[in-house]
Amino acid sequence: MDNDQPTKNRTLRLRSVRTRWQIISLQLVATISLAALILTMNSKYGECDKDFISEADGESYWCPAFEHTRGMIFVEESFDRGAILPDLITGVGQEGINTLILPAFFCLLLTIGHAYISTRGSKTRRRLKLGIYGVAFLLGVGPFLFEWISSMITYQTAYFPFGQEFETFNHGDRLSLPMQFISEIIIMGVVFAPVLFGLIGIWNLSMRAIIGTISYIVMFVIFHALLTFEAVLDSVQGIGLRPLPAQIGDSDMFGGIVSPLAFELITISVVLFLFFESSHMCIRLFEYVAMLPESARTDNEHIRMFQTVLNTHLSQLFGVITMATVLTAIALDFDEILISVISEFQPNQWSQQVNDSLELQMTYGKVISAGLFLLFVSMARYLVPWQAVLGWFESVFRGSSKKSLSDGEI
Repeated sequence: MDNDQPTKNRTLRLRSVRTRWQIISLQLVATISLAALILTMNSKYGECDKDFISEADGESYWCPAFEHTRGMIFVEESFDRGAILPDLITGVGQEGINTLILPAFFCLLLTIGHAYISTRGSKTRRRLKLGIYGVAFLLGVGPFLFEWISSMITYQTAYFPFGQEFETFNHGDRLSLPMQFISEIIIMGVVFAPVLFGLIGIWNLSMRAIIGTISYIVMFVIFHALLTFEAVLDSVQGIGLRPLPAQIGDSDMFGGIVSPLAFELITISVVLFLFFESSHMCIRLFEYVAMLPESARTDNEHIRMFQTVLNTHLSQLFGVITMATVLTAIALDFDEILISVISEFQPNQWSQQVNDSLELQMTYGKVISAGLFLLFVSMARYLVPWQAVLGWFESVFRGSSKKSLSDGEI
């Protein structure tokens, strides 16, 4: 093959770049990370407090946990009518992971619809948006306005449609249907808003949707931590959230550096980081290609440079994720590691008492442990040439990228 004549597969046109296996792999990694994130969030934050459940009457309870089926049942019983959204969309009536599969598939269909609309012309998009808004308005408020206006014409008098003495002049019941629909959308959005925005961000290359997903997950974790804080639970009753245990537990996983609770929290942070980095990487690469002039998109030098950058990004992605995971686990258990090292050189009763201290097993004790680790690493920069270490890792990544490129891997 002539190296001076770029083939169809060796161009930097957007359609060609989108079908590269590296780009598709990044999007698949981001999608799998999003699925793992939702499953882990549902497992860790999707339950209500047992005392709150025991005080509730049957299944007519709901708490703002990362779970939607209880909320859908609660809305259905509150409005005393069947659900508006079908079970095929909401996943109500299923158990376990099945409650998430059907709604997630519907979010995928909405993502495909969003992609189709975004590829249309501006005039077509405007008409579609106006059509959707118009249909929603007519279905939601249309029956209420029609009954109110026709009643005023029939009785030849103007009146306010709420709080009237005669029941004939009260038309507020017509608004209960759209209110129930909005309530069901809000309940579904508690879990599936990040799924929808995440899929749109990954496959439709929307940085705004990616940031929205990250912000929602982080804000949910922050609010859950605040609302389940012991001082808040004592003063605010009826929330129903299941608080995380104050003690982080013994480190008995992965060689004694990770506890079960810390492992679940680390999993959330790692998959969130992996989702952001892989999806953000795709968007940055497409932005770079979009800014290239047409002549550069078929230039072999630009193609080789793009391939090198892409392979380097792939290597660095998994390398940085692995390193961040290990360092986070060490940081959370740094207090025990430090005490164990001291005990080896000078065993005494003080080190054993500190090691068994309840405060170190508390959540804020692990925060202090992580702070000590950061302080230790900061002071170690006077002893360890971190720039040289990072440069060595970068040279390894570059070497693997050049090797794959020389083997003809495109």
